Amino acid sequence: MGKIQQMKKYFLISGFNLEDSNRGTAALSYGSISFLEERKYLLKKHTLINYHIYNNPFKANNRKVHYNYIEIEKHQWHHISYPIFFIEMWLINKFNIILPFTYFGKTIQQIETVAAINGGDGFADIYGNNIFKNRLHDINLAIKFNIPLIFLPQTIGPFKQEKNKKLAIKILHYACKIFIRDDKYIKELKKENLNYEITQDLSYYMKPQPWNIEIQPNAIGINVSGLAYDNQFPGLEKQFDTYPDLINLLIQEFQKLGKTIYLIPHSYNYHHPDIHNDDLSACRAVYNRLNNKNNIILLDQNLISPQIKYVISQMSFFIGTRMHANFAAIYTNVPLFGLAYSYKFQGAFERHGIYNRTSMINNISIKEAKDIIKKIVLSYTNDTNSTK
Repeated sequence: MGKIQQMKKYFLISGFNLEDSNRGTAALSYGSISFLEERKYLLKKHTLINYHIYNNPFKANNRKVHYNYIEIEKHQWHHISYPIFFIEMWLINKFNIILPFTYFGKTIQQIETVAAINGGDGFADIYGNNIFKNRLHDINLAIKFNIPLIFLPQTIGPFKQEKNKKLAIKILHYACKIFIRDDKYIKELKKENLNYEITQDLSYYMKPQPWNIEIQPNAIGINVSGLAYDNQFPGLEKQFDTYPDLINLLIQEFQKLGKTIYLIPHSYNYHHPDIHNDDLSACRAVYNRLNNKNNIILLDQNLISPQIKYVISQMSFFIGTRMHANFAAIYTNVPLFGLAYSYKFQGAFERHGIYNRTSMINNISIKEAKDIIKKIVLSYTNDTNSTK
């Protein structure tokens, strides 16, 4: 008779960070716990674990073990982040040498499962090779140490480089379970004879958190992307020259309709803005540019993901450039329109039965921007008339 295998202590959710500046990425972390628990992969006996690699051993904070307790749906999860000195990681990757007296050496064999988020759309090289590969550290550990890997629901691809595509396919073949949130890569998965399951994006499982805000009736929410507004994000730079004019003209159209407009950031660091990618900085720039600021409310507060989801849930109509800002509207039944810079938008919208509600904003002219605005206003008008 074989031995009964004892449950291991730790569960590693790759990319887990409730305080990520990108509230969409943070929403994935909130949602991943509920999703994995619902699917019975994550048990209440598990301790959540992550590793943080550091370079400077003279900074005491780098060497610290970070302990947190996370309360989700009335249960407190214990979360520990262990430090790994970069030389130790180099020894592991280069020579398969594990130092048994370190935090890593003492814990790696006690990890039950690695579940990978990859930022929701980071399993792709659309944002460049570095972002794609930097999100694979924990996946590489799972493969190296033969730990089961769950590929959490996300968009796969696109891949500009063949070597990145081959690496992605290799990882998907290793995974014991593949979840996806749209149909954009199904053809490739079938070609590779990979089993998969389509499900909701992880942010679906994060509940909105009400807070002390009064929302005006029939309000319009607009999420302004710092990535597109600043137009210098590596890999996507110089593709959004018309975006500031598009947002400005869009606001003017809804002002003509007498609506209150909320400028809603979704990826931002309140105290240390991420250059070329900060939504709050972009929202402030939009607000300051407006000649007419009547009925314009700038959401200039340091909010967590569930709180922003609550604000979006209170809108009568929403226009978003960040995919997860749009998900917040979709999952709370708010009519919406997506300003897209990737095929992930169309795939995600259509996955939820929403058609002809996205437009690509890459390299558009002013005329095309005005056509997009007409399409948005028509969508809003149709939604308004259908509820009368």
